[in-house]
Amino acid sequence: MIRIAYSCAGEGFGHAARLVALAPYLEERYQMIYFVPPHLRRFIQDKIPFGRFEDLPHFAFEKKEDRVRFWATAKKTVPQLFSFPNAVKRYGDRLKELQVQAVISDYDPYLSWAGRMAGIPVFQMNHPGIIARTVVLNPMGWLPALTSLFLEGPWTDRVHISFFSGDVGPLYRRSLFQYPLRDEGYLLVNLKPSYREPVLRILREFPNVRFRLFPAAGENFDEALAGCTAVLSSAGHQIISEALVLSKPILVIPQKGQMEQWLNAKMLRRTGRGNFTTLSRLKRDLPRFIEQLDMYRVPKPLPPGFTLQDGTKALLERINEFLKQNRIPTSVPRLIPTHTKPWKSIYPILDR
Repeated sequence: MIRIAYSCAGEGFGHAARLVALAPYLEERYQMIYFVPPHLRRFIQDKIPFGRFEDLPHFAFEKKEDRVRFWATAKKTVPQLFSFPNAVKRYGDRLKELQVQAVISDYDPYLSWAGRMAGIPVFQMNHPGIIARTVVLNPMGWLPALTSLFLEGPWTDRVHISFFSGDVGPLYRRSLFQYPLRDEGYLLVNLKPSYREPVLRILREFPNVRFRLFPAAGENFDEALAGCTAVLSSAGHQIISEALVLSKPILVIPQKGQMEQWLNAKMLRRTGRGNFTTLSRLKRDLPRFIEQLDMYRVPKPLPPGFTLQDGTKALLERINEFLKQNRIPTSVPRLIPTHTKPWKSIYPILDR
């Protein structure tokens, strides 16, 4: 079996959610080793308890409420950039030691560069890289686009995952569709820690608005999403895609200074199935959003270039083609014990 190292970025949970969505299919055919930031490891291991994991550093924004703190981010990032070459060499040596034959990277430059240095082909897949496709004519987007190129790292093949302008559509966890869709009269509130409390202060001014707050230890997010009336969230690509595919109206608060989230929010508005606001306007816009829920629920044709179709099958086909084109041998000594998988064979998704 081909041995693959899979790494994901640590900014937000969308990258980890894609890993969780893909892992069952990849584990059926390949020996997988997951390189993930420590703060995501518990979330991922809960979903993939049989996986083999290694820690990985990551680049992250410093935030305050709904805005990115640029100087604090730069202060934190500069020392990390100086240590980056040594870390890349260390991970390149580790990939050789593990006899990894291919790297899959979701917006992580460490393993991308480590793979390049070790002579291992790299398959890059992510959503944030979509910035470089959509804002090239906007000078305000040039710096984010360059940052995105750095965070992608070098690649042998690249796929952008998106509900707009992507190579393939969003990826969805199988568990997302386990629960019957219903409306139990509450708002699902999915918030980053940096601006959770300011939003909660506003929500408390509307005692008639029931809500369930996430992330929350021990709570089932997929069940809650299936049962909610609507969603209030940051403007991450994954949560927007999941709300849209389940026909849940969504109001998002994009972080100021994070171009990807503003792009996601504007594209959400174009679907006619949700909207965006800011922290300063939330008190005014939330009642209006709730009043217009019936309007958002009416099915509307998606604009050209938009899709909510599950991109898993298309992405797996691209990964298979990538491995074939790079003529990766299919036999290596097994480092990982054979798993007793908690599912039936599901790779035949490619036959559908």
